[in-house]
Formats: sequence, C-alpha cells, structure tokens
Amino acid sequence: MRILLLLLCLLPLIHLQAQTQSIAPAVYNALSSARQAQAEGNLAQARQTLREALSDTDSESLEAALLHQRLGYLAIATDDYPTAIRALRTALESEQLAAEVARQDRLNLAQLYLLDEQPQAAIELFVVARNREPLPLNSKRLLVQAYMQTGQYRAALPLAEEVVSADAGAEDIWYQLLVGLNHRLQRFRAAADWQQVLVRRNPGSVSAWRQLAGLQSLAGQQRAAAASLRLAREAGLDLSEQDMDNLIALQVQAGAPWQAARLTEELMAAGLLASTPQRQRQLAQLWQQARDHDRALAAWTRVAEASGRSEHWLQVAGLHLQQADWPALLTILERAESNANSRQRQQIAEWRHYARQYTELDN
Repeated sequence: MRILLLLLCLLPLIHLQAQTQSIAPAVYNALSSARQAQAEGNLAQARQTLREALSDTDSESLEAALLHQRLGYLAIATDDYPTAIRALRTALESEQLAAEVARQDRLNLAQLYLLDEQPQAAIELFVVARNREPLPLNSKRLLVQAYMQTGQYRAALPLAEEVVSADAGAEDIWYQLLVGLNHRLQRFRAAADWQQVLVRRNPGSVSAWRQLAGLQSLAGQQRAAAASLRLAREAGLDLSEQDMDNLIALQVQAGAPWQAARLTEELMAAGLLASTPQRQRQLAQLWQQARDHDRALAAWTRVAEASGRSEHWLQVAGLHLQQADWPALLTILERAESNANSRQRQQIAEWRHYARQYTELDN
C-alpha cells in the first residue's frame, strides 16, 4: 500500500505550477528550494525552509495552503503519518487549492488515514470524493479495504465487484475476497459462482475444488457439489473419502441433515462414495434426523433387508410407530423378532401390545 501511496502523492506536484502563477515570489522560491532539498535527501532542510516561509504567510491564503500541502508530502517521505494527516487536512480545510488538486489530496489523505489505522475517517473522505465523481480504481480498492476493516461487509461487496469488473487481471485475492464476503453474508450461490472463477484460474488446486464443492453444497446444490468433486478426481487431483465425509459433516454441523443426506446420495450416485452397509446406515440416520419420514423409512428398510438384524428392523418399526401405522408395525415386529436378544424382545412385546390396543380401538 505504501508504494501506491507515494506514487499518488506525486500527482499534486504536476498541478503546482498552475497554482503558483499568482503566489508571492518568496513562497514560490521556498517551495522550489524545499523540493530541491528533498530531492538531494536533505529532508530537515526542506522542512525548515517550508516552516520559515509559513511563519511569514497569511494563514488563510493560497500560499499557506501550498506550504501545508508540501509539508504533508514531506512528512510522508519519513513515514510520519500523523504529521502528514494534519498538514494535508489543514491545506484542504483552507479551500484555497484548485479543485483537481484538492481532490487528489483528499484521496491521498484517505490513504494516510488507512496507514494510520483510522479506516472510518478514510471511508468518509472516499465517500465525499465518490459523491462528486467516480473513484479511480486504486481508490476503490482502498475503500474496500477500509470497509473490511470496519466490518461493513455489505458496503464492501458491490465495490469489490466493481474492482474485478474493471480489472480483468485482478489478483486471485480479490476473487477470494468476493467468495468470503458472499459466504459471510450467507449468499452461498454467489460465493460458489465466484469460487468457480478461482477454479478456472487454478484448475490444479485441490483446495479450490474442495471449497467450490463445499459452497455448492451450502447453496443446496448437492448434485453440482458431487459433480465438482467428480471432475476434480477425473482430472487426477488427490481427493479422498475423507474429503467427502468432511463435506457431509459441513452440512450436519450447519444443522442441515436433509442437505447432508441428499449430498450423500449424490456422492454415492457419482461413484465418489461406496454404497457400503455403513454408508447406507449413515444415509438412513440422516434422513431420520431430517424428519423426512418416507425417505428414512425406505432407507432403513433397505438396511434391515440387507442385514436382517433386529436392531435395524426396530428402526423401521419405530418409524411406523411414529406414524401410527399399526398393521405395518405389527408386520415389521414379526421380522424383528427372529434374531432379537432379550432386551429387544421386551421392546417388541411392548410395541406389539401397544399396536394391538390401538388396532382394537380402531375396530
């Protein structure tokens, strides 16, 4: 940032000649001498020359504004940002500077506030300048930074979009910023769209593909998430089963078991997860956590038919119990009884008694 600031600080000097046509010769000479001393590396001499001229100048004049301005840029050369801020602010508050010069000083002062860790003051200056005419690209970048530092993410987002729209060669960090801002604002689909740009820029990055799939999953695009991971694997990238499990866990941790179940189905359909008995049980549990009765019932029935175990048939029975489907419950309890242990037999007896009571009442 400092390199950019110093480059921009040269710009007011371009306009100095136009402003010095009508100023006192003594001040003109002082400004020229100070500039020469600075070029020779004698900053103390430059500062003394400017201060001596300022002591003999009307504080409300253009001459005073130009001297304060020069003192400000001299302070920047020594990284004395508080002094530079005071000097440039004084020059601007005089309202003596030409409009174009004042605008550039105002933008530079905003950058100084950022360097001095005063982002809100920088924002105020940038916004004033923007209200008068569009900001240059570098100032937009710095305003985004100031918004980020103050936690004004909604204000930062459209401005960051302007930056990448205006600069096709914007660094990856700007796209990462757009991904992060949209994620923070829970605009997961937009975050995934920006992440796709990063994937296209870095097709060999495993982490970029992982993040894309994660964002697509958070956006409810489970099929797209599975497709992204499949494409990454087909491209020879090192994706493991743990990567798939992490993606599923992301949805579970977000309190979205239904999305986790859909993702599990899509990953198995894409061949990225093997349809093992353990995985089928996980899928059944997720549908049950999501309170999707029909899918949970179908999933647990597949698990029970494959294993034949009483504990799995009791899961099916429990789902029928929740729906008060007494005939189906009694049928499933018969299947659960064949290899049940004593505790399971006790539960089967209790549920059977319960179902028969309600069956008799219904009759």
